[in-house]
Amino acid sequence: MTPQWALIAYLWFCYVLNHADRQVMYTLFPALQSEFALSDTVLGLTGALFLWIYGLCSPISGILGDRWPRTRVVTGSLILWSFFTLLTGFAFNGTSLLTLRALLGVSESLFMPAGYALIAAAHGPQTRSKAIAVFGTSQMFGVAIGGSVSGWLAEHIHWRVAFWALGTIGILFALPLWRFFSRVPPSFLRGASEAAATFSSFLSLFRIPSLWVVTTFVSIGTFGLYLVYTWLPTYYHDRFSLGLASAGFEASVYPQIGTIFGLLVGGTLADKAYGQTAAARFWIVMAGFCFGGPSIFLLGQANALETARLASMAFGFFSGFIAGNQAAACFDIVPASQRASAVGVLNLLGSSVSGFAPFLGGMARRTIGVDRVMVVTSSLYIITAAIILFGIVRLFRRDHERSLQTQAANS
Repeated sequence: MTPQWALIAYLWFCYVLNHADRQVMYTLFPALQSEFALSDTVLGLTGALFLWIYGLCSPISGILGDRWPRTRVVTGSLILWSFFTLLTGFAFNGTSLLTLRALLGVSESLFMPAGYALIAAAHGPQTRSKAIAVFGTSQMFGVAIGGSVSGWLAEHIHWRVAFWALGTIGILFALPLWRFFSRVPPSFLRGASEAAATFSSFLSLFRIPSLWVVTTFVSIGTFGLYLVYTWLPTYYHDRFSLGLASAGFEASVYPQIGTIFGLLVGGTLADKAYGQTAAARFWIVMAGFCFGGPSIFLLGQANALETARLASMAFGFFSGFIAGNQAAACFDIVPASQRASAVGVLNLLGSSVSGFAPFLGGMARRTIGVDRVMVVTSSLYIITAAIILFGIVRLFRRDHERSLQTQAANS
């Protein structure tokens, strides 16, 4: 295996743990609600607080990823979030639960900016979407593992065991990860054309019009994902009277099957189409929103579990088009030296908006229903597709050419 793809393999496993540690909480909502007497709103707040803290910390994490050795940032992030996951298994009330979710948000925010920048340095435009798509499949496996395994452990042993097991695995994996990083040349991990980022260069990101288009579709796409990730297990539990293990399996596995295929298909199509148009990744993302909107609408209106399965798989498939290309689309319009900072900006705005998904789902569960929130989300997807089309036609070419000129000047 080449160093470029070995990097993807190591980061892939890290991101499996990253999302498993997030998802385990959502699957255990009924158990946690029973043990700590939490309201639906507080349950939703556990997901919202994580995303809001994660987003607020992301710009700083992005700057650190462009200024500090990215290998240390990635390894340190893995150790910290695994430690806080382990501690969550010892939570004794709702306050301690919320505190540990906030700390998880701080520690996990360090990973993505530095990790994506490492991938972009190792993979050029011809393989970048495919590399990010393969890396992105780890998210699906993490959600599936965190959802299904934690539900099984909660029913057969105890919900705390899920947190203890995931936290321990993450801490242990830090050693082989660091050994791999120590064997790879520093130039490979940073990229020959990258100059050190400054705070003024970070602020210049906000003057790139196409980046605002990217932050818009990242925000809405992540909102839809977290609405499904957070509340689909409970939605199935309420709507189809499924147990914890069955609801966790249905809600975690089927959408992820669709997303894995969507990531690989969307990433491959984008890399192939890049030779025809530099805006290929924007076009693929737009297609994801055009078809993802009707899919989440159907999921919210499903009256049979079989229909919900198909709708969730379709939603996952087209979400893969979005997730597999959003960072790569960003890298097509920002200089190489600001990649980690740019991901920090995406995480800030994306997580701040998507944080309302678990919160609103909790407020809606016993009032208008989570299904109504899905219907509104489907409309937002269609509006976002129109915004992306505007960005492709009016903004992309100029911003793409400027990023190439900046990169050439730094070479």
